[in-house]
Amino acid sequence: MNVGRYFLYFCGQLGLMTLVRFFLTWIVRFSESPVKGETTEALVAGTTIGTVLLAFRIFDGVTDPVAGNLSDAWVRKGRERRKLLWFWFLVPSLGLVLCFLPGLGMSVPLRWLLLVVGMFLLFVGYTFYAIPYWSLIDDYGKDENERRQMSNLLGVGILAATALGSVASGKAIDAFGYRTATLVFAGPAALLMLLPIFARPPTAKTLLPKDDSGPGLIESVKVALKHRRFLATLFLFAGSQMSFTVLTAGSIYIVEYVITSTAPESDNSNVLAAFLATSFLAFAVVPWVSRRLGWERACMLASLLLAVVYGGTAFLGQGIIGTPLMTMAVLFALGGPMAAVLLGLEGEAVTDCANQRGDEMTAIYFGVYNLVIKCFNALALFLTSLLTVLIVPASKDGLGWGSSGARLIGPIAGGLLVLGVVAYFLARPKKGDEAKGEGEVQPGIAEAGSSEEPEA
Repeated sequence: MNVGRYFLYFCGQLGLMTLVRFFLTWIVRFSESPVKGETTEALVAGTTIGTVLLAFRIFDGVTDPVAGNLSDAWVRKGRERRKLLWFWFLVPSLGLVLCFLPGLGMSVPLRWLLLVVGMFLLFVGYTFYAIPYWSLIDDYGKDENERRQMSNLLGVGILAATALGSVASGKAIDAFGYRTATLVFAGPAALLMLLPIFARPPTAKTLLPKDDSGPGLIESVKVALKHRRFLATLFLFAGSQMSFTVLTAGSIYIVEYVITSTAPESDNSNVLAAFLATSFLAFAVVPWVSRRLGWERACMLASLLLAVVYGGTAFLGQGIIGTPLMTMAVLFALGGPMAAVLLGLEGEAVTDCANQRGDEMTAIYFGVYNLVIKCFNALALFLTSLLTVLIVPASKDGLGWGSSGARLIGPIAGGLLVLGVVAYFLARPKKGDEAKGEGEVQPGIAEAGSSEEPEA
């Protein structure tokens, strides 16, 4: 892998996640107020769109192991995994365009048809592209260092896509409207998703002899979940992902009820911009941190330090550094480096566990990982929604928790990080017990961490 090939690989994550961020940021607002300032009629019922979105998220999670099993079976048949991307690179973009195509001139059934078909294509395309794409870390990376660099690029891609799909997209929508803005983002994203196919280095894995004896879907999932080191890894990252979800969704309530801003949306964007800025800078040293500590120690340390930062949000409201808003921005910025470590090492962690198991199961490991993380994220969103109901008064004269409730958001997010670390320690295998399957140590494979400093 050289700089050019790393860039081509990175483009796939940037394109895919930009589409996802665009959709998740704007679909509800689009459905509720399609012609701002001209009509109050909604394209579809807001409560219904939320239910449909939840159903598709569940469907999306269930299909992850299916995509992983099919991807691994494709490789066992003596085919290159990267060629699967040819079938799926265009599908998510087409789905996004259909989701934002409905208009008030269409009948309600037609609007729903376009929306449901669009969601189906977006989520199916996302899953069946993402699982083999992420698994290319194992196919393209000739050693731990290259796999570590590629994993880090996946984390960079998530934050870069957040800046494009959630922030820059708003300006495009204001300038061109939803339909045109969707095309502006969907077309280039599809081209970006095509580029990882051409990132294959000369040192990539050679094709395997054809073998149709691989495990089925259910058996593959069972094998992955019986791998105690992988199970412990799931708990560790579930804690971090849930904390990200809680704080991202709840940050605007901290701004509005604790900082008492007159423009919570714009102020919240400024706070998140500070977080993104330090995260981007920190990605430069994430591979070095992983080499020095091993990804397990690095992620545990990052989780605990980030928990301290998140817990500090309970004391916001004072202008310790400039204004209260500036104090909040600085605090969030302190969490950026730890978030970069957790996001940048996910791919390395899953690939390392899959390589320890062997048997060409990288994609199913990514599929199971995605399924579990999505389930925990759904739980985190549910918890956040319950908390926000308590924070916000039911009516103008109603009694809500207000600032007291908003101050709980950060400590809850921090507590989830600590809980993930505790669950990791409880689930991880004892030294010498890590097994291929359920019993024996696979010869020639480090027990954990990096090859330089293995852990239990």
